[in-house]
Amino acid sequence: MNLAALRAELEADRAWREEEIRAFQNLGSTIEVEEELNRYRRALVLLLYAHYEGFCKFAFTLYATAINNSGISCGEATYAIAAASLNDMFRNLRNPQKKCDLFRRELPDDAKLHQFAREREFIERTAEVEGRPVKIPDDVVDTESNLTPIVLRKNLYRLGLPHDQFESHDGEIHQLLNLRNGVSHGDLKEGVGESLYLRLRTTTFAIMSGLGTGIMKALSEKAYSRV
Repeated sequence: MNLAALRAELEADRAWREEEIRAFQNLGSTIEVEEELNRYRRALVLLLYAHYEGFCKFAFTLYATAINNSGISCGEATYAIAAASLNDMFRNLRNPQKKCDLFRRELPDDAKLHQFAREREFIERTAEVEGRPVKIPDDVVDTESNLTPIVLRKNLYRLGLPHDQFESHDGEIHQLLNLRNGVSHGDLKEGVGESLYLRLRTTTFAIMSGLGTGIMKALSEKAYSRV
């Protein structure tokens, strides 16, 4: 695993996003009428949210891909990473349409029997599970097009990262989302004040920076491994 290259990828993605936000913010500095500038900041709010969600998805995906490429097995991985990798097996375990071949014709509607058969098959494949290479599927990372604090925590939790590390920013994230939704729905015609915008920008940059730092720390310390 080339940690330097991964760090460079994360930093480059964060840098261009922050630079674009600052560039559009600087364009607004030519607006002299405060009311017009407040309305201009409505567009900046949309940009802030887009880059907040975009960077988080990029960073989570990079982390999952790096783990997939590490060559670690499910038996060596942390329980969160192993569980994410075995999603297909768990899906089969939960699927009521999957019937036991031995009783498919004689007892097609015996739900308890077919559930037992799926559980038995899962146990029989325990050795396979231990040696199976980690392969986190793409759908484990899901920002749900509405990266609320709880959705952010869900993604951190699924990937075995500290799920509450951005809890102190919950209020600002909710505010950013509410403003984004308000702009999208045609509300907030009066615009966004400077102090509120700067507070939301500070939060956005802090989360992007903190997530990148946390992911690199997890990769360098092999926090995804139990061995």
